Amino acid sequence: MKPFLFTKHFSIAKLLRTLPILLLCWMATSAWADEPFKAGEDYRVLDQPGATENPSTVEVREFFWFGCPHCFELEPTLRIWQKNLPAGVTFIRTAPALNDGWKPHAHAFYIAESTGNGEEISEALFDTMHVKKQFLKTEDELAKFFTRFGMSEKEFHEKYNSFAIRTNVNKARNLAMSYKLTGVPAIIVNGKYFVDMGTAKGPDRLIQVVNYLIAKEKAALKPAA
Repeated sequence: MKPFLFTKHFSIAKLLRTLPILLLCWMATSAWADEPFKAGEDYRVLDQPGATENPSTVEVREFFWFGCPHCFELEPTLRIWQKNLPAGVTFIRTAPALNDGWKPHAHAFYIAESTGNGEEISEALFDTMHVKKQFLKTEDELAKFFTRFGMSEKEFHEKYNSFAIRTNVNKARNLAMSYKLTGVPAIIVNGKYFVDMGTAKGPDRLIQVVNYLIAKEKAALKPAA
């Protein structure tokens, strides 16, 4: 093997001038290699970020539908994650009526939330529809379901058609439309990033991606030293 020789075409001076460029390339490549999740593969950066309710925290918003099997699949993992919510993180569930068939369930979610017992009611509704296979499609069917939680059918119908519940349902749909959502479950992290079961490739990995994006946003929220 011939020894390496510096020539007039490759001098020490030229090497010294080239080193900073090579170092920058190496640093960029190393940083890219250290990223556990990639934009465009594991999550998507939104073209137009949406406003969050509290800019001082990192907002994680789930869009879901009670009738969605993938939402039901994600539910246990999401509930465990929610119980151990990192500090400085706000989690919001949103039930958008992306079509007329979803409207009764959107109303049911916001009625459940209004009782202060939303988590128990939502869990029972998921179980009724996906485990017991009782697909509650109408306002009347849902009214009967809510009697299990001490609400009369008359009270349910009154709430269902109230201004407050209709406002929440419309707000949820408009928000989903602003993010150009076409399906659920969908997670929006701090109004900037979109994650779903397809991009994340499963419930557990979805939570990992969400936690990664939370850390990314929390670092951005820290004041400069």
